[in-house]
Amino acid sequence: MDLLSLSYEELANALYMKGKMDGYSKVTDKTKWREPVMADKLGHIAHTKISAGLNSDEYGSDAYDPTNKIYAEYKTTAISDDDEASIRKILNMPSKSGRTVKAATIGGVYNGAYKDSAIEAYSKIDHYFGIFFEEICVLIAKIPTDEVIRQLTHNNQNRKVGATTNLSTVSVPLSDAEIVYDNRQYLNKFF
Repeated sequence: MDLLSLSYEELANALYMKGKMDGYSKVTDKTKWREPVMADKLGHIAHTKISAGLNSDEYGSDAYDPTNKIYAEYKTTAISDDDEASIRKILNMPSKSGRTVKAATIGGVYNGAYKDSAIEAYSKIDHYFGIFFEEICVLIAKIPTDEVIRQLTHNNQNRKVGATTNLSTVSVPLSDAEIVYDNRQYLNKFF
């Protein structure tokens, strides 16, 4: 079977059915499918549900790390096909003109991190930020939990009354993150 001849609908249905067969509830919802990909790379077990239940031990996490016996939260971002500047930053390459590019940052968006209870839940788990290109995982960084909590607390304390309780961004220079999975060579195909 030539996968490239399949329609988007057929491919999406195949992904949905594969997820269902593996026990994932609607793996095609938003970026849920990236969680099993990251879990596989890290030796974790991704939660089958889209959201770990409120007031459960899993709350605020996407997977379980059986080696270290701790839950893990995943945040992901995707690089656009034509985003050469971001690719150069991630590869630590100079710009087309030869100038040094700014250091790459890696980040994630935490929705609902406006309650002390949510921030407390996040303080008890590990945090991993992944970067995808052409739906291939090219990098996963483990972000220090203390830094995640510091930024979430800062964001919450500085949120204006009536402002959204979503979109609390945490970002860390890539040079300050612990790279735990590295497939950046995949990005070289861009050049």
